[in-house]
Amino acid sequence: MDSSTIRKQFIEYFEKTLGHTVVPSASVIPLNDPTLLFTNAGMNPFKPYFLGELEPPFRRVVNSQKCIRVSGKHNDLEAVGRDHYHHTFFEMLGSWSFGDYYKKEAILWAWKLFTEVWKIDPRRLYATVYTDDSEALKIWKSIPDIEPEQILIFGEKDNFWSMGDIGPCGPCSEIHYYRGDKLEDRDAAKVNADDPDYQELWNLVFIQYNRDEKGELHPLKNKHIDTGAGFERIVAALNGMDSNYDTDLFRPLIDQIEALSDIAYDKGEEGMAHRVIADHIRMLTIAISDGAIPGNEGRSYVLRRILRRAARFGRKLNLKEPFLYRLVPTVAHILGDVYPEIVVQREHVQRILRAEEESFGNTLDKGLELFEQLAKKAKKTGESVLNSEDVFRLYDTFGFPVDLTRLLAEEKGLAIREKEIDDLMEQQRQRARAAGKFKMRSAEELQWIILRPGVPSVFAGYDTYSISAQPVKYAADENYTYLVVDKTPFYAESGGQTGDKGHIVFTDPGTGKMDYGRVLDAQKIGNDIVHIIEGRIFDTHPADSGPLILEVNESTRRDTARNHSATHLLHAALRKMLGDHVHQSGSYVGPDRLRFDFTHYEKVSPQQQREIQQLVNLEILKNLPVETEEKHYIEAVSGGAQALFGEKYGDIVRVVKMGDVSMELCGGTHVGRTGDIGPFFIVGESSVASGIRRIEAVTGTAGLDMMQAQQTLLADIRDMLRTPEARLKERVSALGADMKVLEKENAELKAKLLSSDISGFFEGSGSYRNAPLYVNRVEVENIDQLKNLGDRVREKMKTGVAIFGSVIGGMPQVLCVVSDDLVKEGVKAGNIVKSLGKAIGGGGGGKPHMATAGGKDPVLLEDVLNHIETYLP
Repeated sequence: MDSSTIRKQFIEYFEKTLGHTVVPSASVIPLNDPTLLFTNAGMNPFKPYFLGELEPPFRRVVNSQKCIRVSGKHNDLEAVGRDHYHHTFFEMLGSWSFGDYYKKEAILWAWKLFTEVWKIDPRRLYATVYTDDSEALKIWKSIPDIEPEQILIFGEKDNFWSMGDIGPCGPCSEIHYYRGDKLEDRDAAKVNADDPDYQELWNLVFIQYNRDEKGELHPLKNKHIDTGAGFERIVAALNGMDSNYDTDLFRPLIDQIEALSDIAYDKGEEGMAHRVIADHIRMLTIAISDGAIPGNEGRSYVLRRILRRAARFGRKLNLKEPFLYRLVPTVAHILGDVYPEIVVQREHVQRILRAEEESFGNTLDKGLELFEQLAKKAKKTGESVLNSEDVFRLYDTFGFPVDLTRLLAEEKGLAIREKEIDDLMEQQRQRARAAGKFKMRSAEELQWIILRPGVPSVFAGYDTYSISAQPVKYAADENYTYLVVDKTPFYAESGGQTGDKGHIVFTDPGTGKMDYGRVLDAQKIGNDIVHIIEGRIFDTHPADSGPLILEVNESTRRDTARNHSATHLLHAALRKMLGDHVHQSGSYVGPDRLRFDFTHYEKVSPQQQREIQQLVNLEILKNLPVETEEKHYIEAVSGGAQALFGEKYGDIVRVVKMGDVSMELCGGTHVGRTGDIGPFFIVGESSVASGIRRIEAVTGTAGLDMMQAQQTLLADIRDMLRTPEARLKERVSALGADMKVLEKENAELKAKLLSSDISGFFEGSGSYRNAPLYVNRVEVENIDQLKNLGDRVREKMKTGVAIFGSVIGGMPQVLCVVSDDLVKEGVKAGNIVKSLGKAIGGGGGGKPHMATAGGKDPVLLEDVLNHIETYLP
């Protein structure tokens, strides 16, 4: 039975027979859960319902959820390829009840699907029950075609599920499958014992408790069902296969890997490389299709590790050129019908993978070479463990993932000390943090004086710039006062938008005298909006003397709002121009400019930039209304609102909508209509990290200032060149061509002058190998001039060695020429420049009679020339 049919039967069984609502798979990049790198279980998208944060829209739900397990508590990476049933990416078939049916229905329906719909022999199934769950045990015993010895009892480790240390939890029942050839050889003791012949297929979780901070369990008002069935394992079981890799979910990939490598697949240990690559390309394709990008931090680094791991296994199959990207269409063919985003993003995924493979390919061979040196060093000294500093350096310098080094070490009977390596990584992170800029003080660092206990801090500045407020608490250090009030028009830095500036008016109730405090910034500490005020203002003004007037700098706020609204239009224009793979990955929104970081794997060309700029300005000219509305998170996202990956959103979110062009979740301040943004100009495009691009732009008054400056500059150039504006480009091109001709003539003249009288280059000789040594610092335009000079000197030099140093294009260069008689005696210019090149931070080589070297540091050149004997071989 093919996998598509099995998936469809599962969904229709719960939908049509048992009244469940089908919901699509969520992204493997959790949109509203920064605690997770990847969606690793079918229940992740439904956590708000279990936690009671949101009211579920449906009581019964069924779906097939994309899951990735490569880090943290759920990490199957090390088992992938070694066995035949663990994967980094897998599908979890799931059914849920949110306060509707409970244990009896969940157990009976699962058993019926397995034994009656899919016709699995009941004798091959085992049910496990939590030791204290007498209710579930009784239900299992009531099923006539399961024998008592097939019902097993386990403790908390195997049969009690928890979302975390605190929160919803409950006992569970698992259904395990015996895949052995002989039923008479079954052994119940091998269930939950990591025996490959006894695999868990389905976990039925009964969420009936809430665990508090003390670890105590309290019954929930509403009880829930959360079930998850491993799709790949079920497909293998229903087809009588020993390996998930033999199913139609993997076999087409393995066939293609065989074709690319010309190495046949082996189901044993020799086939591990085929299995790892087939598994990893599925994970990479799914993750990148959902918006992830390989990089150096968090989930991005996990992707890079997986990609490099797959590339290294490719080397074992003699696949030394980029090949992973060529497997993406096969993944799309296998999974595209159920997950259409893979088909839509296929070319984007291929571009990313190819660029990453090419980049890593340049360092992989060097890294493997260095690893071999480490391994030889350990073997030579009789060590069974690699030096931790060497392993860390391999990671830090060559981007070699530690788990890849571990794998290579295991192949040679060696090990690594992961704790020591983790400590070295942490030390590096601490050094990086120490080198960073000063951060806003934390709540623990400030000594707060509480004036109004329990009063919340509320932002009320969307529609006003001035508010009367009561102080709630304050703190001070030698330079600043930190103030929290009950309500404020000051926007605290958040979502990329900078904090507001302005002032606070204090009025002395006795004298009526007014005093002003300058607000330099507004920041969030916990749930408090903290105003950072210049000086220790409460040293001279009573803190509890009454209401304060808080006034935001209106012109600065308006400029910031223009830039923030422009980022939303820019995001929409980028997706329209470059593709739906574009997602915001960071931003800066201030009064002076905007900066927008986004996922994209190649430079945005000048032509594309102009078209994107035009798209944004056209939407500005339409003067679209900017509408804001508060909605439930699920309603907003399902209605098409863009959410930022990794951001934590509450139950109620603020949706900012601009016509039919843009709809995003955003708490920032915005203009009333897009026309208020004014002109929009892109001023820069650059790379931030691998797969992340950055666009910088200006709007409003800054845009007008830039436009005025450009007009002034253009007028000045027009007047200087005495050329009409329409012919300026032509005139500048002609000047450029004239300049090139003059530069060429100048270089030729310099070369003639340089070589016209070379007698000066033979003055003040030293000695090398009992022959004259001439060392000179010269000024030349290029390396050809230097070589021409060397030829002239060599012609006149009866015997000896001549060395010339020059800085060309900001980089130090060295030329060495050797007379024919010394060449015959074994003096080689190539050997000399290798030594000199190393001394100036580079390298060199050439022929015995003439060779050159280049370096990186011009400062070193003078020392080398002045102390040449020290550096000669």
